[in-house]
Amino acid sequence: MSDDLCSSADVWFENWGAEVRDGEAFEGLSIDFQFRDAKPTFGDLFEIVGFQNPNFPPTGRFAFRGMQDLHFTQVDDYFGVRNASGEGDDVIIWLYPLSGSEAVHHHPGPFDAIRLHYNVLRNPARRLSHLRLCIETLIRVLPVKATFRGAELESSSQIIEAAEQITEHWRSKNIVVGSNEALEIDY
Repeated sequence: MSDDLCSSADVWFENWGAEVRDGEAFEGLSIDFQFRDAKPTFGDLFEIVGFQNPNFPPTGRFAFRGMQDLHFTQVDDYFGVRNASGEGDDVIIWLYPLSGSEAVHHHPGPFDAIRLHYNVLRNPARRLSHLRLCIETLIRVLPVKATFRGAELESSSQIIEAAEQITEHWRSKNIVVGSNEALEIDY
């Protein structure tokens, strides 16, 4: 990490009156979706890709299969929306299953929650519309409580606003989010 960049997630940047958390400026935004009663298994969650995993049958209590239009695929041990354009990061939006508040891999479930993660620095700003669609779909279709920065999410607009503040932060440093220059920033 460069000596002229901050590393503590507790540090705040000032940018035209908007506060940007240092950790979010570099690492992105995470939204947790805690399941209210029933908890999905890996088989349930896997259906977000549009089909069943033959090794992990779903319980049938969750509507993940109807979300294939969000374009999640299995990526390594997790799920993600892959970048088809080559501009920005290889995975636009990550989806992690959670046990407690920790992301888990090679875990059959049930899961307490799922986490969406979006790195603002590493993706072009136009991708925010897909992030909004993912957030709103998960809230509408699943029995979840969405949280952001430890508080209940009132609207996907909170996430978009935070992402726009991060975009402005990088613009003030002459960095275009999602550009090759942005991808080269080491933190």
